[in-house]
Amino acid sequence: MEIGYTVWEWGLESEEDLKTALNDMKKLGYHNFENFIGMADLYQGREEEFNRLVKEYGLKFAALYHYIRDMDADHVGEAKKYLEFCKKTGARIMNIQAPARNGKPSREHILQLSGILDEIGKMAAEYDVTLCLHPHFQMTVEQEDEIDFVAEHTDPAYVKFCFDTAHTVLAGIDFERLFEKYRGRIGYIHLKDQDTEVDVEDYRYKWIHEWDKHQRFYELGTKGIDFPKVLKLLEKNGYDGYLVIENDTPTVSNYEGAKTNREYAAKILGM
Repeated sequence: MEIGYTVWEWGLESEEDLKTALNDMKKLGYHNFENFIGMADLYQGREEEFNRLVKEYGLKFAALYHYIRDMDADHVGEAKKYLEFCKKTGARIMNIQAPARNGKPSREHILQLSGILDEIGKMAAEYDVTLCLHPHFQMTVEQEDEIDFVAEHTDPAYVKFCFDTAHTVLAGIDFERLFEKYRGRIGYIHLKDQDTEVDVEDYRYKWIHEWDKHQRFYELGTKGIDFPKVLKLLEKNGYDGYLVIENDTPTVSNYEGAKTNREYAAKILGM
C-alpha cells in the first residue's frame, strides 16, 4: 500500500494554490496526491504544463475526485472530459460522489444512480481508469444498505468503492464486516479521523446548517479511529492500493495538518 494526500484543501482557484500544495507535499515526504475536478478545469488544454509541474516536485498524480451533482445532467459527457484529463496526466483512479440526499433516497433513485455509475465505469475502463464510488455522509449513498444496493445493481468489473474511514464511522458501519463483504471491490481508501462516539443527528444538523463553522474531521490519531486495526483488516482482505489521507478541515492549518498526518503515518502505521 502507498500513502498519499488530498490537496484540494489548499484551494482550486489558481495555479499558485496547486504549487503551494505540491511544495508542502514534497517538504513533508508525500509522493502521491489526489485533487478535485476543479484542478482539471484549471489545467484543461494545458495537461503537459500540469505534468511538468508535478514532475518538478517529484510527485505522482494518483486520482481525480468527481461529482454527480444532477442526475438529469449530461453526466457521461462530463465524466468523459475528466477521464480525458486522467489519461493525459497519468491518474488511474476516478473517485465519484453521488448527489446530496434529502432524507432516505428511494429505490428508484438509487437504481437510476447505479445505471449512471455502470455507464461511467465502463467508459472509464476504456481509459484504463478505475471508477470508485465514494459513500459519503449526507449524500445519496451513505448507509450500508445503500452501498449494498449499488453493489448489487452495478458490474463489479466497472464499479469499485472508495471507502473513507470517517464517513464509515458516521454511517455506523463496522470496518471488518465492510471490508470482508467488499473484498476485491475496494479500489481506493481515504483516511481521516472522526469521533467514534459522535452524535450523528447533531453532526447532520451542523453539516447542513453550520457548514463553515463545523469541525467536520480530524488529523489521524487525534480522535477515536483505530487506524492500525483498519490497515490490518485491509491487508487481511487483500487490499494493496492507495491509502490517501484527506484532511478536509485541518484543526490548525493545511501544512500543520499534513505534517501531523505524515508523522502519524510514519511512526504508527509504518508508512
